[in-house]
Amino acid sequence: MDQFSRVRQLVHDVSGVPEEQITLDSTADQLHLDSLDLAELVMNVEEEFDVLIEDDAAIHSVNDLLHCLELTA
Repeated sequence: MDQFSRVRQLVHDVSGVPEEQITLDSTADQLHLDSLDLAELVMNVEEEFDVLIEDDAAIHSVNDLLHCLELTA
C-alpha cells in the first residue's frame, strides 16, 4: 500500500469521509476536520509511519500531510 492510500485510510478513520472522496487536494474544511481532529490525524500518521511531524507544520490538505512525510524521510 502506498503512502497516499495509507494516509487516506487514516483521514477516513478520523473524518468518516468515504475514502473514494478523499483526494490529494482535499482540505481540512472539506473533510470537516477541526483543530482537534487534525491533531488526532497527525498523531495517527506519526504512529503509522514512525515519524515526528513538527508542531508548527502548516497542514491544510492531504497533500500538505504527505509533503510533511516526505520531509521526514
